[in-house]
Amino acid sequence: MTSIENNIQKISSLIGAENVIQDQESLYFYSTDIFGSAKEQAIAVVRPGTADELISLIKLCIENEVTLSTRGGGASYTSSFPPARKDTIIIDSQRLKKIEVNEEDMFVTVEPGVTWLELYETLKPLGLRTPHWGPFSGRVATIAGSMSFHAISHGTNNAVSADSLSSLQVITGTGEIIETGSQGSDEASSRFFRHYGPDLGGLFLGDSGALGVKTRITLKLVKYPEGFAACSFGFQNFENLFNAMKEISKLGLVSDNHGLDPRKQKTAIMEMENASTIAAAQSIMKSSRNIFDGLTQLMKMGMAGRGFLKDAAYSGHFTTEGINSKEAKLKLAEVRKVAQKFGKEVANSIPLYLHANPFMELTPILGPNGELWKPTHSVLPFSRVLKHNQDYQSLMSEFEARMEKHGVYMNMMFSFIDSNAFLYEPTFLWQDEQTIYHKKVYPLDLKNVPTFERNPEGLELVHEIKDRLEEMARNNGAIHFQIGKDYPYLKTRTESTRKLLVMLKRELDPKNLINPGNLGFDENN
Repeated sequence: MTSIENNIQKISSLIGAENVIQDQESLYFYSTDIFGSAKEQAIAVVRPGTADELISLIKLCIENEVTLSTRGGGASYTSSFPPARKDTIIIDSQRLKKIEVNEEDMFVTVEPGVTWLELYETLKPLGLRTPHWGPFSGRVATIAGSMSFHAISHGTNNAVSADSLSSLQVITGTGEIIETGSQGSDEASSRFFRHYGPDLGGLFLGDSGALGVKTRITLKLVKYPEGFAACSFGFQNFENLFNAMKEISKLGLVSDNHGLDPRKQKTAIMEMENASTIAAAQSIMKSSRNIFDGLTQLMKMGMAGRGFLKDAAYSGHFTTEGINSKEAKLKLAEVRKVAQKFGKEVANSIPLYLHANPFMELTPILGPNGELWKPTHSVLPFSRVLKHNQDYQSLMSEFEARMEKHGVYMNMMFSFIDSNAFLYEPTFLWQDEQTIYHKKVYPLDLKNVPTFERNPEGLELVHEIKDRLEEMARNNGAIHFQIGKDYPYLKTRTESTRKLLVMLKRELDPKNLINPGNLGFDENN
C-alpha cells in the first residue's frame, strides 16, 4: 500500500468511506472551476460532517503532510480551489451545515458549508439578518467562502462580507486552533464581539484560505428591516451613471445598488419598454415619499417620454430599507434627488425582482446565447474611475476586430462599495465548448442552450485581454476581491509587507499544505 492509499484509508476510517470520493469523473469535476481545470487533478474529495470532524481531518492530513484545498460553493473563477500541487485532497464543505443562533446576544455561529440562502431562511422567521447578508450567488456561495474571498451585493451601502464578522475559529497548517475576537480560554467567554486586542479575525479575512481553514464563523445580527423602496434611472453615458452613484454613496442610505452597461442592460431596457404605463406609475407611487412626491415623479417621467428608454445607454438601480415603509421611502427620496441631476427615472422592475429573488440560480455561468462566462473586476477609488473607464474603452477599441473574429464579447456591471470605493466589473462572454463544470452545475436544461465547438483562439484571446485588464487595473491603483491564484496580490505589495506576509505563512503553514498557490504563495516563498 502506498503512502497516499494509506492516508486515504485513514481518512475513510475517520469520516466514513462513503464521504471519500475517488471516481475519475468526480475528481475531474472538483478540480475544475468556472474558468478552467487545474493542471493537477485531486486524488480524493472528502466531506467531513461536523466542524470537529473537519478539525480532526485537517490534523490527520497535516501529520501525514497531505496537501489540502478547500471548496465551498464551487463558484470560483480565480482557480481558488483547483489543486496547484500533485496528490492534493479537496475538502468539500457541503455537509458542514450547523447553524447556532443566539438571539439574546445577537450573533450566529455557522459551520463553513452553510450558504447565505440557508442562513437567510433560518434568520428571517426570527426577524433577524446579518449586516451583510450575502452575494447574488448566495444560493450556493458559503459564508466561509465569502469570508475568505470577500463578497458584496446585499448589505447597507453594499457593505463587504467582512463587516458582519464577530469571530472566527481557524485551524492552521500546524494543526493549532486559533480563536479570534472575544472568544478566549475561559468557559465564560463567547464569540459575541470582534474587537478585543489586535484584530486577529481580520488576519484571516480575504486570505483565500491560504493562512488557515475556517471551521466556525460567527456573525453579528441585526433586526430584519420591514421597510423597502426602490428606484431605477437611465443615464446617457457612463460618466453620468458614475457621478450619480458616487454622490448617492455619500448619503449612506442605500441597501443595494448596481449599474448596467448597454449590453448588460439590453434585456432590462426591453422589459422596461414592455411595462405598461399603469405598472410603471404604480412602482413610482409605491416607492415615493407621499402622493405629491409620486405625482411629481410621474410628471417628470411623462415629460421625458417612453422614447428615453431607447436612448438610455446605462442604467442604475437603488434600494433603501427602514424600520417601516415610511423610513425607506424617505431615504429613497434623497437618493432620487441626486439621481435626477444625472439621469431620468424609469420603471423599477429590476430592483423589485432582485428584492424578491436576492439569491439567483447559477444561470449566469453561461451567457444568454450559451457563451462561456468569466467575470473580472477592479475596485477603485472614485478619483480613478473615469480614467479607468477611458482606458477600458481604448482597450476594447484595440481588440474590437479580433474579438468579433473569435466570438468574444464583454458586458459590465458597476456598484459603489460603502462611501469610498467603486466596483468596475467587465465580464467575458465567448463562444466555446461547455466544460464538465457547466454540465454538472448549470441549473436549467442544457438541451435548450445553444452550444459551440472548441474555440482555442477565442480562449487565448480572453486570456490576453484579461492580462491587459489586470495591468490596466494595477496602473490605475485598483485592488481585487476573489484573489485565489489569479489576481496578483503578493507580488504587488511593498517589500516589507511581502516579508511580513511570507513570515506569517511560514509560521501558520510551514509546509505550505493549506491551499498552496493562493494569494501568490508558491513553493519559492
